[in-house]
Amino acid sequence: MLKDNVFNKDIKEWYLTSLDIKDNSLTTYFSLFNKATQIENQKNKDIFDMNKVELEELFYSLKSPSPQPLSASIGFISRYIDWAIMNGHTKNRSQRLPSIIDMEYCSRFVFKASIVRYTREQLLTYMRLFDDQRHAVFLLCLFEGIKGEGYSEILNLKMEDLSSENGNYFAKLTSKGCRRKINITEDLYWKLEKLDKVSSTSLIPKQGQKYFSDNTYIFKKANVNSNDIQLRASFGNRALELAKTVFDNNNLIASTIQISGMMWYIWDMIKDNEIKIVNKELLDKVAIKYDTGFANKDNKYVSYSVLKHKLDFDFMRKNYGHFNIEL
Repeated sequence: MLKDNVFNKDIKEWYLTSLDIKDNSLTTYFSLFNKATQIENQKNKDIFDMNKVELEELFYSLKSPSPQPLSASIGFISRYIDWAIMNGHTKNRSQRLPSIIDMEYCSRFVFKASIVRYTREQLLTYMRLFDDQRHAVFLLCLFEGIKGEGYSEILNLKMEDLSSENGNYFAKLTSKGCRRKINITEDLYWKLEKLDKVSSTSLIPKQGQKYFSDNTYIFKKANVNSNDIQLRASFGNRALELAKTVFDNNNLIASTIQISGMMWYIWDMIKDNEIKIVNKELLDKVAIKYDTGFANKDNKYVSYSVLKHKLDFDFMRKNYGHFNIEL
């Protein structure tokens, strides 16, 4: 239910009940209306009576770290205003929002103060602070593009899935029956190999710790008596919760690490080029490696606007070096 101090609470509930949407989406929209409460109280008016400047202030107040969820929220608010006009709840019939709400428009309202990205060097420094190195290596997997639904690509890893060819290292990944192969760093390869061989979760193995055989899950419970037991998604959630403390960043989520990795990967591909250019060809490689940014996953059509807004080019130039953009 909506909070009591929301302007025109009955109208908002009437609007929501008129929509043919699932319960989980309904909860999302209730939450969105509740977030708008403070701005509505400040302006002493409902969303549908706000002018362009007031609406944009509302969008900033949502504190979204990326344009994708903002696109859905702004689109919903736009439809709510249209509905209010059609049903006579407001006399303000001026067009206050653009007719097409694209990622470029939504990116204006991204809450940048909440966004923190990390270089690979910073990540490796923080990894040393984890008591359980499985959590640290889990983060490095995210950084290098391994994830899957419920972290399944990470948790399904076995040593037989890792390989080296002509000085290059690869990982075969499995998630919900889907398989793909990506390149990984030598550093990650040997960190995974170490986790696979010994039940130690610390940086330095202790005396008497149990060794495991190959062809079993790399991410498994430590110090078990017999069979290797595969870890579950809760392990990944625990790693991220611990990372919030280690990194001193309460806003840290899986995409924080992944997008940081995407920027490192782009730089790694261009750092040795005399003329350093970030173009669509590079973003295609990022989309494939990190399994993200596809407008249509069936035919692997890459949405360059989505990927572009995930990346922080200022961060890259500040921490890695200068490059040109041709998108």
